Amino acid sequence: MDKKRDMVGQDQIHDLLFGEKLSWQAIIYDLINTEQLDPWNIDLTLLSSKYLEKIKDLDEENFFVSSKVLLAASFLLRIKTDILLNSDLPGLDSLLYGKKENKTYEQERIELEDGEIPDIIPRTPLPRFRRVTLAELMSSLGKAIKTENRRIKREIIFKHERREIGMVITKNLFNLQDKIKEVYSKLKKIFSNREKRFAFSELIEGSNKKTKEEKINSFISLLHLDNQQKVWLEQDEHFEEIWIMLKSLYEKQKSKDLNVETGFGKSESFQ
Repeated sequence: MDKKRDMVGQDQIHDLLFGEKLSWQAIIYDLINTEQLDPWNIDLTLLSSKYLEKIKDLDEENFFVSSKVLLAASFLLRIKTDILLNSDLPGLDSLLYGKKENKTYEQERIELEDGEIPDIIPRTPLPRFRRVTLAELMSSLGKAIKTENRRIKREIIFKHERREIGMVITKNLFNLQDKIKEVYSKLKKIFSNREKRFAFSELIEGSNKKTKEEKINSFISLLHLDNQQKVWLEQDEHFEEIWIMLKSLYEKQKSKDLNVETGFGKSESFQ
């Protein structure tokens, strides 16, 4: 007389799916074939709750939980549904791919002339003529899990690299409008008692504590002021000193120089 096999319960399924063993597909396959696993004894709601608790307990940096828990839960749910409808595993084929309807056709006589016979094109995809076996279903499930694991791993690596980049590159934000007003106000104060052009190096050397970023921000503000026709900028040679002058003062001096040249020309022609 054969001994009655011990049935697998909820705790054993938890240990199987949350463990690191790679042979869990074969184990489930064997348990179903030997009737040691009754899908009705597995509480999928409890399994999903345990899965969420497992995720919350893990640190984000070490977060790498296989999606086999969710896929296996879906697989067991399909088995339960199939047993409820058909009471056997082969019914999964009709559940996944639909039942084949038996259509009746009435014979109809069609008369075609020579050369009018159309080409017969096979249907794509071709209809299935056999049921999907449990082994094939488990193989497809394993491939889906591997694909999902690769996607999760790529996402974790991407988040980790983005976090490292964020730690290396510091973001120094500043208000450009306020900086432009600050630089313009400083220039107006300088040229209130000055008529000669002013060097950019003198503008930024007022404080030795200024960082490279602050110097760049001052230069960007100058470019905006030049675009707004509020200052005049000049550089004699590349990589040399940048000279600054208020636009109004520059136009005034330019007009004065032009009048001097015009008067000098008239005096020569008069002689």
